[in-house]
Amino acid sequence: MRIQKLTYCFLIILLFACNSNRKSEPLEEGKSNYPAQEKKENQLELQTSPRVIPDDSSIITHYATVKTNIGSFVIALYGIDAPKTVKNFVALSQQGFYNGILFHRVARDFLIQAGDPNTKSIKKKKEWGFGGKSSFGKEFEDELNPNSASYKLGYIKGTVAMANRGKNTNTSQFFICLDKAVNLDNEWTIFGKVVSGIELVEDISKVQVEPSERGYSDGLPLKPIKINSIKIKKLKISQ
Repeated sequence: MRIQKLTYCFLIILLFACNSNRKSEPLEEGKSNYPAQEKKENQLELQTSPRVIPDDSSIITHYATVKTNIGSFVIALYGIDAPKTVKNFVALSQQGFYNGILFHRVARDFLIQAGDPNTKSIKKKKEWGFGGKSSFGKEFEDELNPNSASYKLGYIKGTVAMANRGKNTNTSQFFICLDKAVNLDNEWTIFGKVVSGIELVEDISKVQVEPSERGYSDGLPLKPIKINSIKIKKLKISQ
């Protein structure tokens, strides 16, 4: 869904205006960092390298098989374009950090988001969306290079990007784009793309959610959708 330019600008201002009290999400909500809807792939095991489009095949360094309680999907990680972000995601995945974490925000045909360790505890529900941890022990900088292939591809369907609460505040939260995210501004580090199981991602975005200030189709799933594990496969890169 497209929102008029002025509305988009307002949402962007909102995202960066609330710093430490914001959730990690791409644009929107005064308390978190999610991407707001603004301007401008059943159980799959990674046994063979999934097909990737020519534009991004040269920047892939790893594959991540994300197993959830309702199915699996595979992400190709862009370690050439976003080395620090991929290093962080790989390290957290291998540590089992994401195991048990919920998708705390889903927005129909727009995005799904996860990565907050607070979602492992129902007692911390009021804090869901505000948490995060990096493998570096602190927030780390964005990797936004206008000349990179991933930046030029933008937030197309399947794109995986970091969610944060402002510039250079990345930790563990990430979101996966769907059709309506294509016009997002280049504010969030792109570090991968779903190459298998995108249908599952689409299905997750369409589940029933608790109504929020973002609407009746953008919020916390009524039935928990949980990451069970993330398995990493590193590619052999020819020098």
